Amino acid sequence: MMETITLHQGRTEAKPEEVGFNPTALQRLNDHYASLIGKKTIQGASFVLARYGKVFAHTSMGNLTHKEDSSDLLPGSIRKTYSITKIVTAVAIMQLIERGLIYLHQPVSSVLKQFDNPMHREITIFHLLTHTSGLRADPGSYLEPHHLPWFEWAYHERKKIDPSTDWIQLILTGPVMAPPGKEWHYSTATYAILGEIIARVSGSPYHLYIEKEILAPLDMEQSFFLVPPGWRDEVCVTGPWEEKGVSVAEVDPNEPPKGGNGLYSTLADLMRFGQMLLSGGTLDGVTVLSKRAVEMMTQNQLSGVRMQGWGSDEKDFRHGLGFALDDFDLCSPGTFNHEGFGHCGLYVDPAEQLVFAFLVPSTRGFTTESVVIPKAIVWSGLL
Repeated sequence: MMETITLHQGRTEAKPEEVGFNPTALQRLNDHYASLIGKKTIQGASFVLARYGKVFAHTSMGNLTHKEDSSDLLPGSIRKTYSITKIVTAVAIMQLIERGLIYLHQPVSSVLKQFDNPMHREITIFHLLTHTSGLRADPGSYLEPHHLPWFEWAYHERKKIDPSTDWIQLILTGPVMAPPGKEWHYSTATYAILGEIIARVSGSPYHLYIEKEILAPLDMEQSFFLVPPGWRDEVCVTGPWEEKGVSVAEVDPNEPPKGGNGLYSTLADLMRFGQMLLSGGTLDGVTVLSKRAVEMMTQNQLSGVRMQGWGSDEKDFRHGLGFALDDFDLCSPGTFNHEGFGHCGLYVDPAEQLVFAFLVPSTRGFTTESVVIPKAIVWSGLL
């Protein structure tokens, strides 16, 4: 007998029909997610949809945690957003560029002395933002059977042996994968470096800069790098190692900044961030970024760059300044996004004035059923 799955509804501002969306597609989406939960492909699912600035769907189902006595995943539950953090970091970098503190094609060596050597001197901030620096890709990006350890884990292991270990130098160890600007290698480590640049240039620790300059102005009140004790019971986790991360009480200033994978957030807060981008950098009268900066970030910045990650081989890969430009399937040309491990995503379609954020927690991470198929169902509902 199939277990009954309860749907929880969050706050909405319009009915689907009022913003030109077919409610039948929402039912298909709910049924699809429920079937994945029933098959244990995912632990739970929650999503929010807005069009023309109005939220018309905000739904959750499944379990908050991996434990047998878990409470339900709710529309307002908190979840680590992993790589969605990268676009928040990218926005911070663009803020510093707008303020005249750095420039897009500035050599990283001018800020971080570890890059001042023949192998790394030509790497620029642009290369870090676009994953074209040639520095190490994330473990498993090339389906390699014996990849290097995750850079944060490697740092901690090396630190046990040598307390003077420099995490930046550790990232730079070994040969580059390609000359700067020639190939696209997805790298969370380079976003830790961007986080360090933010800290050095602004004079504020990375996480505090993000809180002050992005999260607070956007009223993203349930987004943080350290989960306050009062919120920890509302965090969605899929296993003990995620549970352990929730209880971290302070940022170690000697560790790599969490510029590529550290932000906790809610669907409502992700929606506000997405709506700010859709509105050209301004939300509710508060400007976080200029319209021109958002345009640059969300347009293709590459030409003739090869990408061979995850079994693909593309000779002219497209990518923005921090943003993925996956406008295939039913998404409109110009749709920009970022996804995160675990799995989660934020998609913005300017042509249709649509924002779609989702959380599909699972120990399996990315699956076509939980990430790709729902996008097609969502875009099929546009009237």
